[in-house]
Amino acid sequence: MSYFEANYDSVRYPYETEYKKGLRKSQIGAIHAIASHFTTSETPAIITMPTGSGKTAILILSAFILRANRVLVLTPSRLVRKQIKDDFSLLKTLLDINALVDIHEKPKVYELCNKITSQEQWEKLREYDVVVATPMSISPVIEGIPNPPYDLFDLILFDEAHHSPADTWNKLTQIFSKALKILFTATPYRRDKKEIKGKFIYNYSISDAFNDGVFGKIEYIPVTSESENADISIAKKAEEIFSQDKINGFKHYIMVRTDTNKRADELVEIYRKNTNLKLELINSKHSYKHIKEVINMLYKGEVDGVICVNMLGEGFNFPNLKIAAIHSPHKSLEVTLQFIGRFARTNASDIGVAKFIALPSEIEIECEKLFEEGAVWQDIITNLSENKVNEEIELRETIDTFKCILNKDDETKDLSLLSLTPFTHVRIYSIDDFKINSEIDFGKNIVVVNKHVSEEHSTVVLLTKEIKNPKWTNLNMFQKIQYDLFVIYYDRANKLLFINATIKTEEIYKTIAEAYTKSIPKRLPISKINKVLANLKNTEFFNIGMRNGVQSSNTESYRIISGSNAQKAIRKTDGRIYHRGHCFGKGIGENGEITVGYSSGSKVWSNSYLSIPMFLKWCKYIASKINSKVVVKTNSALDFLPISEEVTSFPKGTVISADWNKETYIKPPIIKCKNDIENLPHIQLLDTELEIISSTNELLVIALKHKYFKFKIKFSLNDTKYFACSDENINNFYIVKMFDEITLLQYLNENPLTLYFNDFSSLVGNEYYRKNYVEPILINQDILETINWLDKGVDITKEFGKVATGKQSIQEYLNLYLIEKDLNFIYYDHGTGEIADFITAKIYETHITIQLYHCKGAGGKSPGDRVGDVYEVCGQVVKSTLWTELKRLKSKLRDRMKSHDDSNDNPGNYKRDSYEKFLEIINLGETMAIYFEIVLVQPGISKLGMSEKISSVIASADDFCINQGYEHIKVLCSP
Repeated sequence: MSYFEANYDSVRYPYETEYKKGLRKSQIGAIHAIASHFTTSETPAIITMPTGSGKTAILILSAFILRANRVLVLTPSRLVRKQIKDDFSLLKTLLDINALVDIHEKPKVYELCNKITSQEQWEKLREYDVVVATPMSISPVIEGIPNPPYDLFDLILFDEAHHSPADTWNKLTQIFSKALKILFTATPYRRDKKEIKGKFIYNYSISDAFNDGVFGKIEYIPVTSESENADISIAKKAEEIFSQDKINGFKHYIMVRTDTNKRADELVEIYRKNTNLKLELINSKHSYKHIKEVINMLYKGEVDGVICVNMLGEGFNFPNLKIAAIHSPHKSLEVTLQFIGRFARTNASDIGVAKFIALPSEIEIECEKLFEEGAVWQDIITNLSENKVNEEIELRETIDTFKCILNKDDETKDLSLLSLTPFTHVRIYSIDDFKINSEIDFGKNIVVVNKHVSEEHSTVVLLTKEIKNPKWTNLNMFQKIQYDLFVIYYDRANKLLFINATIKTEEIYKTIAEAYTKSIPKRLPISKINKVLANLKNTEFFNIGMRNGVQSSNTESYRIISGSNAQKAIRKTDGRIYHRGHCFGKGIGENGEITVGYSSGSKVWSNSYLSIPMFLKWCKYIASKINSKVVVKTNSALDFLPISEEVTSFPKGTVISADWNKETYIKPPIIKCKNDIENLPHIQLLDTELEIISSTNELLVIALKHKYFKFKIKFSLNDTKYFACSDENINNFYIVKMFDEITLLQYLNENPLTLYFNDFSSLVGNEYYRKNYVEPILINQDILETINWLDKGVDITKEFGKVATGKQSIQEYLNLYLIEKDLNFIYYDHGTGEIADFITAKIYETHITIQLYHCKGAGGKSPGDRVGDVYEVCGQVVKSTLWTELKRLKSKLRDRMKSHDDSNDNPGNYKRDSYEKFLEIINLGETMAIYFEIVLVQPGISKLGMSEKISSVIASADDFCINQGYEHIKVLCSP
């Protein structure tokens, strides 16, 4: 029978009161938590107690209540090692308070001072009940130390257990895997975020310790140094406080703290020359013997204090150490708390408030300025400590809800979710349900090797493995393995799906979103995404994207501003041209400063890497903002840029044109046909033509035309899908994606067309982009050129084709009209897929002007005030923007010319100059500017009879062109 089992009945639990000694409240709670935990679990237990709250008594008692056979106590410090050895050997602490009774002999305790170098030395330790050691003398990670027998210890007590993730400590945990383990620490977290493995079973907070008188009062005393050296000012203030405390009857001692041996040597001289304090220096250069001698001098009162560099640290027990002269402050919370705890002990007589003397500074610890004049350390330290500990406990509780569903990779078999810190970046979808047990097929090259699921938090964590070859070879010798992380979280309250992925492709996001819901996942409009900026104060933006109203080659389709206070570069007039695209910046939120960014792709991010639990907390915070009814105001120039509005019905106005989604321009897709109708070649989607057939308040009909096909597509906001088509043949046309192929209709629903209204506002899916005019736009009469069409014998109702004898069509007349002008290039291009009806070029002294003529027949036999005439021809303005990029224009024109030549398609023998002539003119663009001018030909418009409604539509079209960098439009109309 072991010593501790034999003496198990000697344990008592006397409760400390004002009148008798006993176990403190914290000690009673901790020892019962230990006893309870190990009745049902062998998971390592974590005990959180502030420095000075009686941790050593718990270490000793735990050996008795767990009836340990042999105990290993690990501590990081040689000084503390000696203290623990003495406490375990004598049992004085527990005997004095009657927590142990009827003890006739003491345990055999061995302080391991030198490295273990042989198996014989390991076996020799079986003679003892307790071994107290530092990892540096016992861990096999250290060269020359052999592995110990796995059954040597059945209980391991970790003192200052925040060191346990270190290799030297962790190796011992692995070797003694069957031993029960208790981890004691005041700061259960680390700067490097490494996991302290175990379960929190007891947390005794600093505020509890303050209330119970275990953690003493602390005070920060700022020192100013205007007329002398800062170190001298701190030294003199330390002496002044030391002397006053002595007068007040306190037995206080000083620690002078700095960060380097060189600085310590300098401080020895400063204190010697400027004070009468008797101080001894200890640092890493000194022997263990010298350090113990200095400590003995402290205990005996032979010195006033010590000057040290990172000495007398964790676990050092000397309650009379009450004055800290801080010449070099710590910059991390955990070290600062350990340092303060050393001075806040109360287990001694004749001691008062702990005082910390330092210069005021801007140093921040967890966003708190500790060394600021007026800082109340009693409150700040309590809040900092408890927030950090509670955060750590919350992390563990969240992680404990995850179950490992799949693990089929040796590299990830011991994976801890706490070791994962995804970058805070998500794509968000709106969905009605969440199928948490879904399986995802990422394709043949990507395999899911690890899967964790939390039903409680509606979260799935996936690790995938992909074997990749470089693009430049197929040799297996160059293959590499790539792991990717996916975190999928569903916020049930707000019905939002958050996807975090290290592979950020549209196909990946879509595959995941569709796998986890029965409904159709919808990306959020920017009007909702923008709410992540709600309630932020002092906003400052570093990167802002401004989305132009249309794709254009003459101006930026997307303008990006970067730099400090980027919002200051936005002008009020930018709101007429641009809408908000993306932004990234910082501001003051409910819990301090945060960074946040979003983009129109339903993406939100913050510039941080978070643990899985903290990431989920961030997602919940974002979800609550997105579905709030708050009106967002940043009180910056960013507010000049309008954002889209989410609509459920058609906005007022008439749709006059349709254009491709911006994603279609960025990655132009290829249309393929499943049944090879007429040996249909692969067609670029951008080469198909969009034509508005009809527009009502409920339904829009658009023709999708190519020489090989024509489909009528219906657009509505009343359905879950925007686009539909009754012609089943459209399902034969598809677009190849990364993992699969999707039909043309599916593509349009994922990348909705941009629909332009008669005021050139636009609608993309259910996002409406209102025109942000500062004042009404008035027509410029100079853009109207009148022609007496009727006198010229033109049938103004006929754009082209056969007309009555003695009459001519609009295009017939325009052909002759252009030939008479002194133009350098003319090409007639009317037909399905046209660039324009006529394309012309004119060389001037300083520039070249390319004109695109669009003709439409009038809705009546005489000019009038018909809005339909205006809508149809103004819709061609949007169509023209596609061809104002020279490379695309040249390629398209070459194809059109070849098509016309092959089909002999010019029944009217209209003017058509050669492609070579066009290239000759365009090549002059290397030395001359090239301007684009769009000319609308509509004889049905009357200049004199023009109403305000028609005038505003033409003015909007002209404004649209000017904002895109074109010349003013020209309108050939009737008088």
